[in-house]
Amino acid sequence: MINMVRVWLALCGAALQLAAQDGASIEQRSALLARVRAHMLETLAQQPNYTCLETVERSNRSGKEKEFRLLDTVRLEVALVEGREMFAWPGSKQFEDADMRAFVPTGMFGNGDFGLYAKEVFGGRTTEFEYKGEAKLGEQVTSRFDFHVPVSSGMRIRSLDVTATVGYHGSFYAEAGTQDALRLAVEADALPEKLDLRQVSDTMEYKRARIGGGEFLLPSVSEVVMVNLRGDASRNVVRFSACHEFTGESTLKFGDDDVPDAAAVASAAGKKRELKLPKNAEIVLRLVDEVDTDKAAVGDPVRAALASDVKEKGQVLLHKGVEVSGRIVRLEHYENFTVLGLMFQEAESETAHVFLNLTWDRAMGEDVLASPRWGSSSPARPHEGLVPLRPGHLHLSKGVVMFWRN
Repeated sequence: MINMVRVWLALCGAALQLAAQDGASIEQRSALLARVRAHMLETLAQQPNYTCLETVERSNRSGKEKEFRLLDTVRLEVALVEGREMFAWPGSKQFEDADMRAFVPTGMFGNGDFGLYAKEVFGGRTTEFEYKGEAKLGEQVTSRFDFHVPVSSGMRIRSLDVTATVGYHGSFYAEAGTQDALRLAVEADALPEKLDLRQVSDTMEYKRARIGGGEFLLPSVSEVVMVNLRGDASRNVVRFSACHEFTGESTLKFGDDDVPDAAAVASAAGKKRELKLPKNAEIVLRLVDEVDTDKAAVGDPVRAALASDVKEKGQVLLHKGVEVSGRIVRLEHYENFTVLGLMFQEAESETAHVFLNLTWDRAMGEDVLASPRWGSSSPARPHEGLVPLRPGHLHLSKGVVMFWRN
């Protein structure tokens, strides 16, 4: 199967080619396109900075299979702030201007669906448009326009360590009456052989959603498909929900360093004693929150508790039972096993707080596989623990014990 890293689409546009169709004159179709573009640019300009929950269902299919097989589900908070797309783990309120691989290191992932495509398509200068007449999307009557973007302003694709920029073509569908763009679809042209791809496509659906006191046109769902030269395919179905205005309660982080947020450190230190654990201290954790391997997603928070005291020179720094918070960072389903990836970032008692810097050792539990005959789509990242589990529907909770070193 293909292991894609990042898809980034830079859309530019705007030269017009209108064929004589549907009995309307070239002037009428030119005027319609101009109205749709002007309306969309005005609509996008009025949008506030906002954030949504992004849920991504990632599936694979071999060239011999007819149906896609769900690999995992990823949940992230995505924000569009001053035209920039930024990401955060759900509930963290700290958005980062960082490569998506900092959040999701494996499988196919992309950005741009959240709002950048529409702004670039309707505000660009070099795309060639062709009016294709009326088309129905469900019960809605729309005007369809096809477009083509040359390689000079094209789509940038990165597959493993290979990067290329290609031209692409696509269509958008504008609703009659409102002139809202309801669908935007793009497909790459002339993919170079070095990418090992024969198809890259992305179809985005848009609808009106309420943010604050107004209604705005936002992406609601998209489907990205990539097919390699052997016919193996990866598909991401992306859904956006719970959209709201980006407020001062959220913070922005630039760069991808591992240094904890200074404001968070100051806040924790102001209320509780900030601890530093000794190097190589053994940290034994017992899972507290249940993890349903059929319903859980990468990005979901998870809690554990210390299964034993953490000591330094005979003095107890953290007592057994202290809560430790972390996240699911990988959940991959295979025929004979499941891989659960966990990271734990901090522990907190009634009087003390500590940021953790853990190294994985092993796990024990009824559903944990002891056999080494399992693997994952990529090696573990720093501070990530990979727990091999038996396949099928599992409910993990207090039965799983994990051994780490600080």
